Amino acid sequence: MQKADFFPRAIAYVVDGVIIGVVAYLISLVVSMLVSAVVVDRDSTFFGIFMGVTGIVFFVYLVFQFFYAGYFWSTSGQTPGMRLVNIKVVRRDGTEDVSLVRGGLRGTFGYWVSGFILGLGFWWALFDPNGETWHDKIFDTRVIKA
Repeated sequence: MQKADFFPRAIAYVVDGVIIGVVAYLISLVVSMLVSAVVVDRDSTFFGIFMGVTGIVFFVYLVFQFFYAGYFWSTSGQTPGMRLVNIKVVRRDGTEDVSLVRGGLRGTFGYWVSGFILGLGFWWALFDPNGETWHDKIFDTRVIKA
Protein backbone atom coordinates (compact mmCIF):
# COMPACT_ATOMS: atom_id res chain seq x y z
CA MET A 1 0.00 0.00 0.00
CA GLN A 2 1.56 3.24 -1.16
CA LYS A 3 0.73 6.33 0.91
CA ALA A 4 -1.16 9.15 -0.77
CA ASP A 5 0.67 12.41 -1.29
CA PHE A 6 -0.36 15.59 0.51
CA PHE A 7 -1.68 17.56 -2.47
CA PRO A 8 -4.14 14.94 -3.80
CA ARG A 9 -5.48 14.70 -0.25
CA ALA A 10 -5.86 18.49 -0.13
CA ILE A 11 -7.66 18.56 -3.49
CA ALA A 12 -10.04 15.79 -2.35
CA TYR A 13 -10.72 17.67 0.89
CA VAL A 14 -11.63 20.86 -1.00
CA VAL A 15 -13.87 19.03 -3.51
CA ASP A 16 -15.69 17.16 -0.73
CA GLY A 17 -15.98 20.36 1.31
CA VAL A 18 -17.71 22.11 -1.58
CA ILE A 19 -20.10 19.18 -2.08
CA ILE A 20 -20.93 18.97 1.63
CA GLY A 21 -21.30 22.73 1.93
CA VAL A 22 -23.63 23.11 -1.05
CA VAL A 23 -25.87 20.17 -0.14
CA ALA A 24 -26.00 21.10 3.55
CA TYR A 25 -26.80 24.70 2.61
CA LEU A 26 -29.67 23.66 0.36
CA ILE A 27 -31.12 21.31 2.99
CA SER A 28 -30.70 23.97 5.67
CA LEU A 29 -32.37 26.56 3.48
CA VAL A 30 -35.48 24.42 3.10
CA VAL A 31 -35.57 23.44 6.79
CA SER A 32 -34.95 27.04 7.89
CA MET A 33 -37.78 28.36 5.74
CA LEU A 34 -40.13 25.75 7.19
CA VAL A 35 -39.08 26.52 10.77
CA SER A 36 -39.27 30.27 10.19
CA ALA A 37 -42.78 29.93 8.79
CA VAL A 38 -43.90 28.00 11.87
CA VAL A 39 -41.98 29.95 14.54
CA VAL A 40 -42.60 33.52 13.37
CA ASP A 41 -45.28 35.29 15.36
CA ARG A 42 -45.86 38.79 16.66
CA ASP A 43 -43.55 38.33 19.68
CA SER A 44 -40.59 36.86 17.79
CA THR A 45 -37.50 38.94 17.33
CA PHE A 46 -35.24 38.87 14.32
CA PHE A 47 -32.24 37.89 16.48
CA GLY A 48 -34.06 34.92 17.97
CA ILE A 49 -35.08 33.67 14.56
CA PHE A 50 -31.55 34.22 13.22
CA MET A 51 -30.02 32.23 16.10
CA GLY A 52 -32.50 29.40 15.62
CA VAL A 53 -31.82 29.19 11.91
CA THR A 54 -28.05 29.31 12.54
CA GLY A 55 -28.40 26.37 14.92
CA ILE A 56 -30.38 24.43 12.33
CA VAL A 57 -27.79 25.13 9.63
CA PHE A 58 -24.95 23.96 11.89
CA PHE A 59 -26.82 20.80 12.90
CA VAL A 60 -27.70 19.90 9.30
CA TYR A 61 -24.09 20.48 8.23
CA LEU A 62 -22.78 18.28 11.07
CA VAL A 63 -25.19 15.42 10.37
CA PHE A 64 -24.64 15.56 6.61
CA GLN A 65 -20.85 15.68 7.03
CA PHE A 66 -20.97 12.66 9.37
CA PHE A 67 -23.04 10.52 7.01
CA TYR A 68 -21.24 11.71 3.88
CA ALA A 69 -17.84 10.65 5.21
CA GLY A 70 -19.16 7.57 7.01
CA TYR A 71 -21.08 6.24 4.04
CA PHE A 72 -18.40 6.70 1.41
CA TRP A 73 -15.50 5.51 3.56
CA SER A 74 -17.42 2.46 4.81
CA THR A 75 -18.57 1.37 1.34
CA SER A 76 -15.70 2.09 -1.03
CA GLY A 77 -13.08 3.91 1.03
CA GLN A 78 -13.44 6.87 -1.34
CA THR A 79 -15.49 10.04 -1.26
CA PRO A 80 -16.22 11.65 -4.64
CA GLY A 81 -13.26 14.00 -4.11
CA MET A 82 -10.97 11.07 -3.34
CA ARG A 83 -12.23 9.16 -6.36
CA LEU A 84 -11.32 12.18 -8.50
CA VAL A 85 -7.65 12.02 -7.40
CA ASN A 86 -7.51 8.21 -7.02
CA ILE A 87 -6.89 7.85 -3.27
CA LYS A 88 -8.77 6.01 -0.52
CA VAL A 89 -9.05 5.62 3.25
CA VAL A 90 -8.22 2.25 4.82
CA ARG A 91 -7.57 0.95 8.32
CA ARG A 92 -3.91 1.30 9.23
CA ASP A 93 -3.41 -2.42 9.83
CA GLY A 94 -5.36 -3.40 6.69
CA THR A 95 -7.43 -6.01 8.55
CA GLU A 96 -10.84 -4.43 8.08
CA ASP A 97 -12.71 -1.70 6.27
CA VAL A 98 -13.55 1.61 7.89
CA SER A 99 -16.96 1.39 9.58
CA LEU A 100 -19.73 3.95 9.14
CA VAL A 101 -19.24 5.26 12.69
CA ARG A 102 -15.44 5.37 12.48
CA GLY A 103 -15.63 7.09 9.09
CA GLY A 104 -18.27 9.55 10.27
CA LEU A 105 -16.34 10.45 13.41
CA ARG A 106 -13.09 10.74 11.44
CA GLY A 107 -14.77 13.11 8.98
CA THR A 108 -16.33 15.31 11.68
CA PHE A 109 -14.62 15.17 15.06
CA GLY A 110 -11.28 14.14 13.55
CA TYR A 111 -11.31 16.95 11.01
CA TRP A 112 -12.15 19.46 13.74
CA VAL A 113 -9.25 18.27 15.86
CA SER A 114 -6.88 18.47 12.89
CA GLY A 115 -8.12 21.91 11.94
CA PHE A 116 -8.35 23.40 15.42
CA ILE A 117 -4.91 25.06 15.62
CA LEU A 118 -4.39 26.68 12.21
CA GLY A 119 -4.93 23.33 10.49
CA LEU A 120 -1.76 21.90 12.04
CA GLY A 121 -3.25 18.41 12.12
CA PHE A 122 -3.71 18.45 8.34
CA TRP A 123 -0.23 19.92 7.70
CA TRP A 124 1.19 17.15 9.89
CA ALA A 125 0.95 14.79 6.90
CA LEU A 126 3.78 16.71 5.23
CA PHE A 127 6.21 15.81 8.03
CA ASP A 128 4.93 12.44 9.23
CA PRO A 129 6.96 9.52 7.82
CA ASN A 130 3.73 7.65 7.00
CA GLY A 131 1.96 10.75 5.67
CA GLU A 132 -0.66 10.54 8.42
CA THR A 133 -2.72 13.43 9.76
CA TRP A 134 -3.92 13.75 13.33
CA HIS A 135 -7.34 12.35 12.37
CA ASP A 136 -5.61 9.35 10.79
CA LYS A 137 -3.74 8.70 14.03
CA ILE A 138 -6.85 9.14 16.22
CA PHE A 139 -9.03 6.81 14.12
CA ASP A 140 -6.36 4.27 13.13
CA THR A 141 -6.61 5.00 9.40
CA ARG A 142 -4.36 5.97 6.54
CA VAL A 143 -4.88 7.32 3.06
CA ILE A 144 -3.33 5.37 0.21
CA LYS A 145 -3.24 5.50 -3.56
CA ALA A 146 -6.20 3.52 -4.89
